[in-house]
Amino acid sequence: MRVIDINDYELSGGGKLGESYINKGNPDELLKLYSKELEELGLSEYERACKVHEIGVPSPTPGEQVRTQDGRLGILFKRVLGKKSYARAISEHPENLEQYAQEFADMCKQLHQTVPPKGLFPDVKEQYKKEMDLDPFLSDKEREGIKRFIDTLPDGNTAVHGDLHHGNVIFTPEGKKYFIDLSDFCTGSPLFDLGIILLQTCMIPDEMIKELYHIDAQTSRKFWAAFVKAYFGADAQPDKITEMLKPFAILRIIEVERHMGYAVPVVRPAIKKMAGL
Repeated sequence: MRVIDINDYELSGGGKLGESYINKGNPDELLKLYSKELEELGLSEYERACKVHEIGVPSPTPGEQVRTQDGRLGILFKRVLGKKSYARAISEHPENLEQYAQEFADMCKQLHQTVPPKGLFPDVKEQYKKEMDLDPFLSDKEREGIKRFIDTLPDGNTAVHGDLHHGNVIFTPEGKKYFIDLSDFCTGSPLFDLGIILLQTCMIPDEMIKELYHIDAQTSRKFWAAFVKAYFGADAQPDKITEMLKPFAILRIIEVERHMGYAVPVVRPAIKKMAGL
């Protein structure tokens, strides 16, 4: 990989997984830089981002993989100028929440009607089962029981983002829309994606909603209810949809435990129930 000088880039944002930088000499170029501990995630994102772009799913154009002088992995993308996530838009203009919910739902439905070539991406159920094997906070009986539970869930062959929420869909002033953060992209049932949206809007702690998405918990839950009707239809009942999707949300919590570095106590009873213990 080409070695770059990080001094040629200006920090534009950061999070638990790494930082984003803008090329000082070429503002059309965005560098996504990963911590050394998450290099595997970065390699996966690059591979899947290229494939996602090739099949026509709207996403930022990936460039090349690079390394900084201290050995960190980076991915170059064509920068989406003026972009804003739907989460940020809701925080700035809550009066437009219904519109944003409809636009976000339309993007999700478009994605979930896309059928990638067979074998191009991992199957979501197999991906989740591999994550169960890597979770250090599950007992052997819990791990095997949850994998059996995953086998009972619906199959599918459509695109699944794998980390779908209102912070990972962006739009521009010109109305172009893109999916970002594609390291978990796979195929299978859209219910896995919908469970993540439920988790990120209604089930994480209120203070985390504020920290991650800059909106209060009440607005977040209102967005979820509007999204449900936009995605499933005006007659959909958010409470029933929520109950249907809770197991998928809990699976996502289990999947990210190892990245967080701690077990989530509140889901332990649900884990035992799902595992048949």
